[in-house]
Amino acid sequence: MTIRRLPPETVNRIAAGEVVERPASAIKELVENAIDADARSIEIQADGGGLTRILIADDGKGIPRDELPVAIERHATSKLEPDDAGDVDLLRIFTLGFRGEALPSIGSVARLNITTRARVEAGQPQNDAWAISVEGGAQRPLSPAAFPGPHGARVEVRDLFYATPARLKFMKSERAEAMAISE
Repeated sequence: MTIRRLPPETVNRIAAGEVVERPASAIKELVENAIDADARSIEIQADGGGLTRILIADDGKGIPRDELPVAIERHATSKLEPDDAGDVDLLRIFTLGFRGEALPSIGSVARLNITTRARVEAGQPQNDAWAISVEGGAQRPLSPAAFPGPHGARVEVRDLFYATPARLKFMKSERAEAMAISE
């Protein structure tokens, strides 16, 4: 047997399984992102035990338009600040998440849609809202979108693990997955 490198899409789907083991872990990651974005209100919806649809909507800082495509790249994060020398101290982490893995991992195994409006300073004009989608790792172009509030994010995940059918075999019943989400 010949040793060969795996295509990047396959590598991303394998890595996604380390971050997103089941619907409850996807929700945990997304809620942590909302908390780290200073959300004061977080709405959580899960249909079909989280396998059919997950929605996390918050009133946090939102993601600026120019950062939205970066947010779905692996190892891209707003949660680690380099010091003056450009070094990142992994012993000084003050957020719930920091690796920059949740959004790209979810996007590689599901249909991910992020709609966001960034918070603006007082006295500044309101920003437009923008959306970006990823389906099975394939990114769609950034587009203008409707957004119900002044700022925040709405992250919708549909058909979790559709791109990795083997992972679906290990899921428990809808009820068991819903119970794990509730916990």
